Amino acid sequence: MRADLHTHSLYSFDGAPSATVAAMCEAAIAAGLTHLAITDHCDIDGELDGIYHPLDRDAAFAAITEAKKIYADRLTLLAGLELGQAHHRPEAARAVLERHPYDIVLGSLHNLEGERDFYFFDFKGMTSDAIAAYFDRVLAEYDAMLDFPGIQVLTHITYVHRYVRRAGKELDFIPFIPRIRALFEKMINKGIALELNTSTMRPDGEGEPMPTKELLALYRRCGGRLVSLGSDGHAPDAVARHFDHAARILTECGFTELAVPTAQGLLTLPI
Repeated sequence: MRADLHTHSLYSFDGAPSATVAAMCEAAIAAGLTHLAITDHCDIDGELDGIYHPLDRDAAFAAITEAKKIYADRLTLLAGLELGQAHHRPEAARAVLERHPYDIVLGSLHNLEGERDFYFFDFKGMTSDAIAAYFDRVLAEYDAMLDFPGIQVLTHITYVHRYVRRAGKELDFIPFIPRIRALFEKMINKGIALELNTSTMRPDGEGEPMPTKELLALYRRCGGRLVSLGSDGHAPDAVARHFDHAARILTECGFTELAVPTAQGLLTLPI
């Protein structure tokens, strides 16, 4: 696997101090990658509401631009952004994208409108029906987010499931298959790629990626061809983590290449 298109540097509010742009590039080269996207967090509502320290977008973009020159003969570095909840504050989100010419923009949903990150949500006291109702709201917000222009990749669409499971609960996706299929079809029509995110996987082969293999296979059956791969690494040692396992999942689901829309056109790489 040659490209990690979802990573974070120390400019992200939760990036490791060791995650300098240079260190992330060196880690990508050591892992045998040809392409790396640094996609620092911009959770637009969290920034405006004072929950997160705002991303220094100028400094981050300048650092990546400089590193592009330094590593040009060894690595294709993409200046990216993980834009969270853009549909909550669309005018502010558009202003963010207009400030710098990003190569790739990931669209993510870390929280519902007016709420904190799913990380902080108390799923332990919720019944299965309440969790299902909550996920119904999550899908509705993903659908709304797809209407925000400028997003090229939809990332970790089962992010909420990560924290449902940590609470010892389970989320059954089967009743939501028609809704998820409709979401995938909308992505396909808009030319937005689906990300396979490996941050929830484990070295022993346990732990599901985001989305699950079953949902990835559903996307493929819907006619989905655009697929991205991201470690969601926040430190150099997380770059390309679990990519060998991810490659097996992708090929088993019928994918033969990574195909990711960028500002420069479609990026295609063999799996």
